[in-house]
Amino acid sequence: MKTISILILFLAAGLHAGAQLNIVPKNDELKEYTVQNAQPYDSLTNVDERSFAALPGQTLYMHGARNDSQGYYDTFFTGNFLAGSERQIYKDDGRGNTPAEAVVGKYYEVLKVWTRRDYLTAGCCLLLREKESGDEVYFNPYLQPRSMTCLGYYEKLKRYIGQVFFSLAKRVETEDGQIITPPEGAEYRCVDVGLKMNSDGAFLLMEGKDGVRVEAFSIGGDEVYEFVSAARIASLTERYGEKYGRQVAFRKVDTGMTREMVIAAWGEPYHKSENKMEGKTLESWFFSDDRYVGLLDGKVYDVRIY
Repeated sequence: MKTISILILFLAAGLHAGAQLNIVPKNDELKEYTVQNAQPYDSLTNVDERSFAALPGQTLYMHGARNDSQGYYDTFFTGNFLAGSERQIYKDDGRGNTPAEAVVGKYYEVLKVWTRRDYLTAGCCLLLREKESGDEVYFNPYLQPRSMTCLGYYEKLKRYIGQVFFSLAKRVETEDGQIITPPEGAEYRCVDVGLKMNSDGAFLLMEGKDGVRVEAFSIGGDEVYEFVSAARIASLTERYGEKYGRQVAFRKVDTGMTREMVIAAWGEPYHKSENKMEGKTLESWFFSDDRYVGLLDGKVYDVRIY
């Protein structure tokens, strides 16, 4: 009888756990955006998750991704793959790819955008009309996110021209294709905006005091991946003081910084944990690229980069 009772208890617990799992809602709603209900496009982000719902009515230029000689796999279709349409490849080359020459170097008008997100996956489908031929094609932006540039985004990049920047000591490519790493703090000025075929898309052309010009890339808002602007350094110094403001601007985290400073320097962590001990709060923040920050009552006491 004791064995049977334990078995019944185990089964009941299992049924309860199953019931708990079954009540988790699955949100697989397909959202459609057209010119009529599109979100406002501020042109600060290119074709990515932050701008999908704002793209209807915009014009995209397909400059192509790097190393696309084999074409584009699972990227261009003849039907809406998010709505259950047959996943027929646009101008299939017989191997499941769309040939590069069929799509690269063309302008597309965004007619509609569909997004779908559930508790496991996210998806997006753009209905495009090729301006020259009038062909309509469905585009999966998650597969080749850097193969297209929105003309509105490209035009707005020109706001950087004339601004002064300082190097973050990251690798950059020169006009003649060399890879160099300018020393941290080296001064540059944005002199132009460019776009290359079969590349990562639109870029800023930065000129150093030595006359060498290098490429840099905007990462949204007013930030550039390889550099920090003089304006941002001044703004952060005013907000956080000379010591911490400059460190935050150069994307560094140090002991004594607040939560706000850490986020301003490194962005949001992908994982947080918190423990309370003897009236104190200990937090552990984990970031990409093997970076860790420990906080005690909201102040950084430990920083590790593995």
